[in-house]
Amino acid sequence: MGEEMSPEVQKKVEQLQDWINKQPHLPKDIEDKIARRFLHSCYYDMDKTKSTVELFFRLRDTSPELINHRDPLSPPMQKVLKIVNLAQYEISGKRNIWFWQLNDPGLEQYDHLQDARMFIMLFDAWILNNTEFAEEDIVVLDTKDINLKFITKFNVSVARKIAKYQEEAMPIRLKQIHILNAPPFIDKLFGLMKPFLKAEITAMVHFHVPKSDTIFKYLSKEDLPKDYGGTRPSMAEMNKEVLRIVMEQRETFLDENFWKTEKKSKGTKNEVATFRTLDID
Repeated sequence: MGEEMSPEVQKKVEQLQDWINKQPHLPKDIEDKIARRFLHSCYYDMDKTKSTVELFFRLRDTSPELINHRDPLSPPMQKVLKIVNLAQYEISGKRNIWFWQLNDPGLEQYDHLQDARMFIMLFDAWILNNTEFAEEDIVVLDTKDINLKFITKFNVSVARKIAKYQEEAMPIRLKQIHILNAPPFIDKLFGLMKPFLKAEITAMVHFHVPKSDTIFKYLSKEDLPKDYGGTRPSMAEMNKEVLRIVMEQRETFLDENFWKTEKKSKGTKNEVATFRTLDID
């Protein structure tokens, strides 16, 4: 069940939709619930919301490598979906948890670009499906299978774009980031990302070494999957629900004009729209 809109929120949604419809560079098929999500993530500050909307949709026209080729049944996407478990669920206090667990010892199958493409696809599926509005979003990453080989898999261009997207374009209220099973060399790996992250984001990051219980200072057992000493279903079980939601949206992901300004016809080579001034890089 979605939350009812107060008259004040409804008015803000109408104002935002009116503004979007007047912008020639923005798509015109944005549902009210999506517009409201952007407003909610920005605490209903209209100017900040407009900037977030601009950046969110700019990515779709300037970064085809992250947005195109998103058929969840394609071999490349199936490959990454088999080595990553994901979960997204609500906990007490109207908070959302976003959980990422890699299951690829040796990083033999891992592809940084494909992981990023999958991440954006899953987030799109979530905002298309979800009608609840959390007060806080928490990200939990399990790095048990991450080793120094990750450096050879790291794509600087992808990392820069994803960092920009996560910090300024995703319509969520990010408050905490937890790194579980952090290896001794995590400082080296974190150092790869730090140049792309704002200080307020790096301040949200908390590292938890293997076999520690420090995560329970922030989250209770009722908030965590069985895999981590919690009472929630296992990551494998919750991942099935994530994949179900993705498959429900498969037809959307097959449409490479979805949420695009410059519509692409079959056979065209021009996949990147010219957006006003913004440069993702």
